[in-house]
Parts: sequence; C-alpha cells; structure tokens
Amino acid sequence: MNRRRFLISSAALLPATLRGSVARAQEPQAASAFSRERAIAGWRSRIEDFLGRGALPIVDTQATYHHSIDVEFIVREMDANGIAQVAFAPFAGDGSAASFALYEKYPQYFIPTTADGSSEHFYWYPDRFVSDVIAEIKTGRYFLMGEYELRHYPSPRQWRAGRMDRDVTVSLDSKAVHELFRFSEENKVAFLIHYEVEDVLLPPLEALLSRYPGAPVVWAHVGQVRYHNRTKRYGPDYVRALITRFPNLRFDLGSMVYPGQVYPGSGDRDMILYQFTGPPQGGYLKPEWKALFNEHPERFLAASDIDAGRFRQFPDIIQRMRRLIFSELTDRALHQIAYRNAWRLITGEAWGD
Repeated sequence: MNRRRFLISSAALLPATLRGSVARAQEPQAASAFSRERAIAGWRSRIEDFLGRGALPIVDTQATYHHSIDVEFIVREMDANGIAQVAFAPFAGDGSAASFALYEKYPQYFIPTTADGSSEHFYWYPDRFVSDVIAEIKTGRYFLMGEYELRHYPSPRQWRAGRMDRDVTVSLDSKAVHELFRFSEENKVAFLIHYEVEDVLLPPLEALLSRYPGAPVVWAHVGQVRYHNRTKRYGPDYVRALITRFPNLRFDLGSMVYPGQVYPGSGDRDMILYQFTGPPQGGYLKPEWKALFNEHPERFLAASDIDAGRFRQFPDIIQRMRRLIFSELTDRALHQIAYRNAWRLITGEAWGD
C-alpha cells in the first residue's frame, strides 16, 4: 500500500503520600499466575489486528499514569487512533503495581512498566527509589522502567505557575544513577531519561554511556532544546554521532508540541525538529531531521508523553505525530519507529514479518 494512503487509512479506519520510596498499590495476582509469554502473545495479536485492517499500529513508549486519569477514555482513543499499546509508567505515589493492575484489566493494551522517576520519590531519595524498582523488575512482572529525571526544567505550564521546584538535577555521578545503568546493562531492561540539552551537560552523559555501553537507554524528547543559547553542539549531526558511538542508545519522539510552541523561560521555540511556518500546521519537519530518521530508523521510538495534566490531548498528540513526522518517513522507517523498535525493546525479539 502507498505510504501516504496507509497513513490516511489508519486515521479513517479509527474515526500518596510522600514516603521517600515507590509507593505500593494493592498487590495484584501472584507472580506465578502471570505469564510473560501470554502477555507478549496478546500484544502481538492486537498489533496484527491493526495491520490486518490496513492501519499503522503505534506502541507508545512514554506516558505517565496517575489514578486521576480516565483510563476508559485512553482505551477508547487507543482503539480510535491506532494505538496498540501504551507503556504507562505510574506516578511514584501510585506505585509500580498500578501499572500491572492496568495490564490485568486490559491485557492487550498496557505494558507493565515500573514507577516513573519524575517526582520527589526519586530525586529526593534516589538510592531507595532505584533499589525498589530493581526489586520490582526482578519479580518478572515488568517489561520496562519508567522515565528518570536527571536534569529537568519546569514544563511551560509549571514555569508559568512558578513551579521552580520542578527545576531538578540528579548527579550523574551518584550511586543511584550508576546502579540504574549497571542493572539495566546486566539485565537488558530499558529505561528512559529526561535530560535537558546544554553543552555543559553533554560530556557527563557521554561518559556515563561509555561506561555502560550495554545499557538500553532511551533519551526522551529528541529535538527539544529550550534554551538555544546554552548549546551549540546539539542537532541532527550530534544525535547521529551518538548513535554511531553508542549502539544501545535510542531516542523517543515524546513531547509532540506544536512547531511554534515557545518555552516561556527563554522565549525560544522549544522543538528544533521543525521549520516554523505558521498556520495551518505551524511548520514541517526539517530536511536534516527527516534524513536522520530515515537513515537510522531503528534508533527512534514513538511516544506521547501524556500525563494526568494533558491526557485529554492524547488523540491530538498522536495525530500530530502521524502528520508531522510519520508522513515524512519511508515505509521501512515508518514501521520501525511506530511499533517494531518498541517491540524489540520490550520483548527482546525482532518483530519479524
């Protein structure tokens, strides 16, 4: 099928109290009753169902769950917008078990993912948080680890609200961060990092990646640069160089903001992926980023970056990703980035035809 028709048909077809550790939700079913093989088979069945109907399935690898999210809304929008699965990493106050409970209720829709390191539970108590997550991974119930904020600016919404407590730094030299990378490398369990782009921050991350080259790390929000005057290095050439040096490093497409969105802290447009043109779409994918995605499609992942504050935007974010990025990809890159890369990361196996 023609790639653009494929994209069009896809859319047409689918008209806690802070305790210093990962909070524990009520424990789900016994581990002995859980089958990883059965979980993987269910996810494959749903992906194949979309493909059989001529729709491009997407596996969303970055989303933060909170108990206030309307899960039935998410499930309906997944069906309507071609989302096969979501790796819903819970807010740490809800605990990792909340993600497993979602899987139990909707086993073909959700991928059990450990609690998200995007709150005080992680950056105030990193040693305990990482220790708890490792213990949970060892139960065999979880397939991914959630996002870890190692350097995080306040979001536009938080900046406007004066939430400077969301200006977070966790030392890359800390015991917890090294333990996280070491465990990931030894057990081949992937995790995401939120790490802002500044020239002074890049060498420490490169050193960490060099020390743990086997760790499957996903650097979230490719192309998000909120202070342009703080970096002269970052761009498609830099990302291409990292891909060459670090075979287990991947990037996700989370933070699917409009091309013209401005970060209030700097006044800069915070996604350098796009050439800004104004309405109706606001811009288009720059040729140099398009070339990178098509040359190295195995290193990028689809992601929505939804959370409790923006989960109602879920369908808009997905359609924006299809319109602004997927429409510019070759057939091979399209399928790699939409679901095949996630499949390998989650199951450890190539998708296969």
